[in-house]
Amino acid sequence: MTDKEPAVQRTAMDRRQFCAAGAASAVLVAAGGLGLWARDTADAVYLRPPGALDESHLLARCDRCQRCVQACPYDLVQPRPLSLDFPTVGTPELRFKDGYCDFCMKCVEVCPTGALSWDAPTIDDIGVAKVISDACVAWDWGGCTVCVDVCPVEGAITLDDRGRPIVHEALCDGCGLCEMECPAASLRAYDPSVTEKGIYVVSRQSEAAAMTGALTSAQLEAGRHLRADASPASEKGGSRE
Repeated sequence: MTDKEPAVQRTAMDRRQFCAAGAASAVLVAAGGLGLWARDTADAVYLRPPGALDESHLLARCDRCQRCVQACPYDLVQPRPLSLDFPTVGTPELRFKDGYCDFCMKCVEVCPTGALSWDAPTIDDIGVAKVISDACVAWDWGGCTVCVDVCPVEGAITLDDRGRPIVHEALCDGCGLCEMECPAASLRAYDPSVTEKGIYVVSRQSEAAAMTGALTSAQLEAGRHLRADASPASEKGGSRE
C-alpha cells in the first residue's frame, strides 16, 4: 500500500459537519450526558476502528476530537456524517474505499478518552466480510476470484464447488482488503438495486453478520446498521442457492 498525503490534507469533517457534531454533543450534555443518551440509542451499529468495545461504550466516551481520523495512515477512519442518527455524528467509522486495515493501531494510540482501547475484542477482529449474491460477479457468471486471491488470512475466503466465494467467518478479521479490491462495479452493468461491491465488511454485532451465508443487497442494506438483537423476528438466513 502506498503512503498517503500528510494528515492535514486528508479528508476530515467539513465545517458544517463539525458544527453539527458540536451542537449535537452540547444538546446531549444538556440533556444529561452522552452516556445517558448512548444507553437509549444503541440499536444502531457501525463498522468501528480496532479497539471499539461496543456502540454504547464508544458513544459514551468518544468526544469527536478526530485524532483517530487524522492518525490513520490509510484514510480508513472517517467521521460519521450528519444524519438522523445524530448522536453518532463525528464518531469514527471505517470505510474501505481506498485502503484496508493492517491493524497498525495508530487510532488506538492517539485516542485520549478510552473510546478505542487495547483490551477490546475488536483489537484484532474489526468485523466480518459478507458476500453479496446479487452483486458478486462470481455468483452470476463465475470466474472472478479477486477476494480469494487478495485475502491475507489463509482459508478465510475459499471457493465452493461452483466457483463462488465463501467466507469462513471464524477466520475473517474484517480487514477490508476484499471489499477494497472487489471489481464488481467495473464488471457489471449499472443496477441501482444492487450494491456497488460484491463483498462488504460489517460489524459482528449487526443483523447482517448474524445472517448465514451470502446476503442479497436488500438484506445487507436492511441489516448492516441494525444491532442483531434489536430485531428478534427478523430473517436469519442469507442466500443459499
